[in-house]
Formats: sequence, structure tokens, C-alpha cells
Amino acid sequence: MECPSCALEAPDEAETCPYCGYEFPRQKKSVMLMAVVMALLLAWPLIKLIQLLTD
Repeated sequence: MECPSCALEAPDEAETCPYCGYEFPRQKKSVMLMAVVMALLLAWPLIKLIQLLTD
């Protein structure tokens, strides 16, 4: 991944940039799960509309 501070490539699993020491923010798994659930709930009406239009 690219460091937003120094723009150099850092390993994906790095917690800090090995060049400038920038600490990469970590998202909790629960936040990521909630984002996926919300995206699915928001997409559900669109999916149903497409199904109605194709029938």
C-alpha cells in the first residue's frame, strides 16, 4: 500500500510506514461488517426494481 504521508510503498501488513513512521489507521472488523450490511440493505430496492423490470 502507499503511505499517505511520504507516498512510498509499504507492505500491506505494516502497521507503520518503515520509511517515515506514519501509523496506518486500522478499521475494526465490526465497522467493515456494518458497512457491507448497510451497502446490501441500500442495494436491495435497486435489485428488486431490476427484477421487476426484467420480468
